[in-house]
Amino acid sequence: MQHRTTAISQMRSSTVWLLSGLLLCLALSGCTRPQQIIVGTPAPNAQIETIYVVDHQVLSRSGGTGLPDRRDAPSYAIAKVAVPPGHTAGRVEYPHDPTRGFVMADYQQQERTAHLRAIADAPGDEIVIFIHGFNTTTPESIFRLAQMRYDFGATDPMIVFAWASAARAGAYIYDRDSVLYARDDLVALLDLLIRNDTRPVTLVAHSMGAQLVMESLRQLALAGEQRTLDRVSGLIFIAPDIDPDIFRRQAQVIGDRDEPYVLLVSESDKALRVASWLIGGRSKVGLVSGTDKLSGLNVVVLDLTTLADGSKRDHLVAVSAPAAIQLLRALIQPGARDNPEFSAFLRQLE
Repeated sequence: MQHRTTAISQMRSSTVWLLSGLLLCLALSGCTRPQQIIVGTPAPNAQIETIYVVDHQVLSRSGGTGLPDRRDAPSYAIAKVAVPPGHTAGRVEYPHDPTRGFVMADYQQQERTAHLRAIADAPGDEIVIFIHGFNTTTPESIFRLAQMRYDFGATDPMIVFAWASAARAGAYIYDRDSVLYARDDLVALLDLLIRNDTRPVTLVAHSMGAQLVMESLRQLALAGEQRTLDRVSGLIFIAPDIDPDIFRRQAQVIGDRDEPYVLLVSESDKALRVASWLIGGRSKVGLVSGTDKLSGLNVVVLDLTTLADGSKRDHLVAVSAPAAIQLLRALIQPGARDNPEFSAFLRQLE
């Protein structure tokens, strides 16, 4: 009887994991995904966007089921991404024809010192760091940031922090561990930036990337690094994959901020609903229902549910739905964050 019970238990466990993987594949995976950095020739009239890359990701090349080890230290590069002339706002087009899709026009590895110097020399009023979410490859995160930069008309230097996601739909727990692994490197990057540049830093994080940001800021607070914390002027979280109780505790440790946490959420986010199911039905901050538990915190919640168009399973509404992009462009206009009525300004966008 014991052997039979054990076998049944194992079968149930396997079924749960297979179902989890299937649901996550449906929720988060695309049909065509760039797995490696491949430089190509873009269309002559493509728009070139410069993205600074801090890459900690290692993708398994074996094709097996094992998950890759994580790098001891990040690498640095400058990517030139060509946005096609027929680009549709909110989309990252991956067709085989390079004249109609995003192309990595150039990718130059750099030493850390040269990389920081290049960022410092780039024009702009602030530095923007994008931290991607779960199940994301490095080229995907680069292309996504290039799309955001183009669609929002941004002119400030933009960095993608590519933490060590396994880039597999069934590796949710591995990616949550990778977030913890990446904290020291994001903290180190912030420290290096403020030592080499006088401009404020805005962090834009998607999904599980918001957990990485909050953990890193919490770590800075516990270490008494107030100077670094003060230079982080903006925090924008797109569909944050964080438990509300954990977010509250993190915010309490981080302490008071002059600027609010800007949360871009949607109740139709299918990916976060799957993630909530995986952890026993607990809500997420990125779902409208999850923000009900954040009363008293310095947050501004933008409910984008009505703007969702079904693309990317409504997990990237803020940057994939054309109506949301049009609405949110005002957030990055020059001087917007210097407005003393910033919170009220944001609420007008709801």
